[in-house]
Formats: sequence, C-alpha cells, structure tokens
Amino acid sequence: MSDRRSLSSSDDANPPPSPPPTTDEAREWRRKRKMIVYDEEDEEKEGDQASSPLNNDEEEDEDDNEEVGDDAKPIGNVVRVSWKGKSRRNHFKGFEADGISYELEDTVLVSPEEYSMNLRPSVAIIRDITATEDGFVTVTGRRFYWPHMAEKEPGGTWESSEARELFYSFNKSEFRADNVMHKCRVHFIPPNKKIPSSKEHPGFIVRKIYDAKSKKLSELLDNDYEDFRKREIDVLVQKTVTRIPDWEEEIRSGAKEAMSSRKTV
Repeated sequence: MSDRRSLSSSDDANPPPSPPPTTDEAREWRRKRKMIVYDEEDEEKEGDQASSPLNNDEEEDEDDNEEVGDDAKPIGNVVRVSWKGKSRRNHFKGFEADGISYELEDTVLVSPEEYSMNLRPSVAIIRDITATEDGFVTVTGRRFYWPHMAEKEPGGTWESSEARELFYSFNKSEFRADNVMHKCRVHFIPPNKKIPSSKEHPGFIVRKIYDAKSKKLSELLDNDYEDFRKREIDVLVQKTVTRIPDWEEEIRSGAKEAMSSRKTV
C-alpha cells in the first residue's frame, strides 16, 4: 500500500566498502578498544557510562607491539564475493575475536569509535561479515539507539523510564570486527507484554523503533511497516518469546481459547 511507512535505511543504498585501515590505524584502534571495560551489570545502572581506562603503560606498550590482524579472523568458507579489485570483499557466516566466535544474527556490544569516558558502547545485530584479501574483517549490523542519543524534533533527545531500554532501527552500522566486545541479549517486548524481570532475564529491552531520518519513534508492531520489515520484527519478537516461559504459556493458552471459540461458532 502506498501509505505504508518507509523508514530510512542505508539498506536501500549499496555504497562501496570503506577502505581497510593502515597498520598504524589498526594498531591504534585495537589499543583504544582494549582500554574500554564494560560490565553487563551496568545495563541495570542508569547513568553509568561503562568505560574506564587502563592505568598500566606497559600493557599499552605491549598492545602496540602486537601484530595487527591477529584479533579478528573470518570463520568457515567464503559464502559470496562482492566488489572487485582493491574493494573486493569476501563474505562469511562468522568470525572469531579474542577467542570468541560470532555468527550472523548475534547481538553484540561494540566499543565506541573514539575512546571517551562519556561514551557507552553501542549495540548491533550482526547482519554481514566481510574480509579483505589481507584478512581485515568488517561487520555490518542493525543499529540500536540509546534514548539519550536519539534526537527528536524540534530539538532534544528522546527519554525512557527504563534504564535498560534501547530503540531498534532499520539502519545499518558498519564497524570493525576487532571492536566487538562481547555478545549481549536484547528482549523485544510487544505492547501487550510486561517487561521481564532483570534478575530472571537480564539484558536490554526494546519497545520502540527509531527512524533517524524523521527523528520519530513508532510502535514495535506498527501495522504501517512494509511486509519485509514486519517479518523482521516478528522474528525478533519470537526469539524473545521462546526465552520467556511465561509468555509461551500465555500464547498457548490464547491459541487454545481461540480454537475453542471457533468450534462453538
């Protein structure tokens, strides 16, 4: 339908990939990444900025002497190839960094592009994993927004009463695989469901979708999305449902009631 909402998304464009960093740039990137420490318990603490510097100069010197490219490595066979020449990219289903394996559709914390005590890590769902011919790995993912980072019209930013809340978006975010900190969990909460206990179900929560172009929020299950957007959200909500037994029981009970009512009609 012509009136369906079309959210801004870099999926609609297909720009050439960013050039890989020089040796010095990659080494500095890794050094900054290792300076950031993030505790998942900070998800429960509103206002914590979740970063702290290392105080050992020797550790920094050791990082500077490490060989670039050792941290992140693609896993498995090449599933497809894009671009040509110097821009050629091999696509994979997974990669390994710091001894941890990551795959497509994993939700991860990503360290900030610039080291700062005032910046939180970002959150993304891995949608694509590429590597250059020399093995430099880049990740493309669906981006989440912290409420205080989501601008609104005519000014200011959006707010949330929940310290764990993030806004989902259909925008892509490209980042270096070396900057992935660790996996995390995000619960997609439909309007008719209560927010699960943080003790029983730790992790972030999503109840709204943010459009960075219009700077507006919309409901998670808005009927105005294109069909493929609806399917994307349905899959994410269903993953949350399978993690929360109470929700599954409610859904089964609701389905039984619906079947009974149809039989009696």
